[in-house]
Amino acid sequence: MLLNPFREVAITRAMSIHDPEITPEVIRAQILKSIDFIKGLSTAQKQIRLKLYPFLPILKLVIVGDYAFTQHYNTDLNIRCTPEYAFQNDQKHGGFYIPLYHYFISKWQNPDIPEYDLATDELVYRDKTGNETRREPFGDINKIQQDTQDDRFRVTVCQSAETGIAVEDHKDRLS
Repeated sequence: MLLNPFREVAITRAMSIHDPEITPEVIRAQILKSIDFIKGLSTAQKQIRLKLYPFLPILKLVIVGDYAFTQHYNTDLNIRCTPEYAFQNDQKHGGFYIPLYHYFISKWQNPDIPEYDLATDELVYRDKTGNETRREPFGDINKIQQDTQDDRFRVTVCQSAETGIAVEDHKDRLS
């Protein structure tokens, strides 16, 4: 899941970071670069699904196999300035891996978060049973929408059927 770069919250996120080099255009470009990377995986015969959420991110979460990596999106800091935490699924009770994984699954299955169709560049909305209800074009910068979703805790991941769950550009960590 990635932040929808054409929603008003992407501008809000960029403007909240006290760094003159971080602008709404930079945030948008970074997310679009991640989408292009994911499209490349898809064309390389990898089965990838991507969802774009319409609310401010609070948590960056990467789940790879039995490891979960997380960072907090501080409202006024670049994510690169915040500590990163790693949790291993050691099959014991009391760890953070299992609750983080379950939280991701609950958000992934949320029908209010549209799936991004990598082939058609459309947002696909589904009902609770997974049936498609509507599609809308992705990327109309002139139609940035006001977002009203709950923003207490957000996950930034995309799911791959072959490799588990991967996110954004963590190529260096995954190899």
